[in-house]
Amino acid sequence: MSRSVVAAMTAYTLELREAEIKLNQNESPYDWPRALKEQVLSRAVERPWNIYPDFESSGLRNALAKAYGLAAENIHVGNGSNELLAATIGAFVGPGTPVIFPRPTFTLYEKLVTIAGGLPIPIEFEPDSGLLPLEEILAHANENAVVIVCSPNNPTGGVLAEGGLQRLIDSGAMVLFDRAYGDFDECHPERSEGSPAAGDSSRSAALGMTLHPRLVTFSTFSKAWGLAALRVGWVASTAENAREIRKVKLPYSLNAISEIAATIALEHRALRDANVQRIVSERERVVRAMRKIPRITLFPTRANFVTFRAERSSKEIFEALFARGILVRDVSAYPRLANCLRISIGSPEQNDRMLAALQESV
Repeated sequence: MSRSVVAAMTAYTLELREAEIKLNQNESPYDWPRALKEQVLSRAVERPWNIYPDFESSGLRNALAKAYGLAAENIHVGNGSNELLAATIGAFVGPGTPVIFPRPTFTLYEKLVTIAGGLPIPIEFEPDSGLLPLEEILAHANENAVVIVCSPNNPTGGVLAEGGLQRLIDSGAMVLFDRAYGDFDECHPERSEGSPAAGDSSRSAALGMTLHPRLVTFSTFSKAWGLAALRVGWVASTAENAREIRKVKLPYSLNAISEIAATIALEHRALRDANVQRIVSERERVVRAMRKIPRITLFPTRANFVTFRAERSSKEIFEALFARGILVRDVSAYPRLANCLRISIGSPEQNDRMLAALQESV
């Protein structure tokens, strides 16, 4: 028999549908070049498959450390950042631990906190301003609490106000900072005058990579890097925090092929940067076009998606778009997101199809 807290939960699910244009999961519209895929497979073929992966994933951790100005002891890698979120929550959240997070946000946070026995403290906010509810979060934060924040936030696209991350750290709480969409934020709130420009590989310090005993930062290769199929995530923090997370993290969770692919990706950061610039440019174009469509209201976004509220039923719009070969995400079940849909930024051709279909569907 399952635990009562688990029995009362619903599973994290996604309705499985196939469509010509898939804009429902915030994936990159740009596949990896075939030459790089073949380079990954070539290295994988040379490696014995009957042997477990490196227990410490040393090659990838060292490559990440070099790329982001950290040390390997500050980093763990895993099967997507979700696995590392689960491990970190398991390390720092126990029965009754107050865990503060804005809502609406990624629903997995609350599920993982509940499973760990923590006390979820959602701070509900309206996404119209494009900012997360920093002051309200700070009003509840203290040295006994954990704060989870995703900036840019999924599914609203909003961000922390300038200096917000540091203020959360200064509150005394343990801050779990999810920057899955951080690469798409060309004016990140933690950048200050004189910080590296958008797209600069040295920008990591401005993206939450600063090491602090009360900060754990999560990143993924799924979005900006375009490796969603291979499920590679990583977490960065102080060596002491990393040791605690390692106690909870499952061993051998990252397979050898995914590790090879992520390592090669770091050798070709210019490809990632170019794709990010293309996606951000398309995002701005799509936002300008959508603002001209009547009967919908867009939320400000710094991510690789745009979320909007419609006057018409979101479920009707969802089905109308699907009938035209376009799959988007209905997020109307989230708190404060009634009649809202989220649309990933695709290629220019995909976006043009989506805009034309949306004009006909609202």
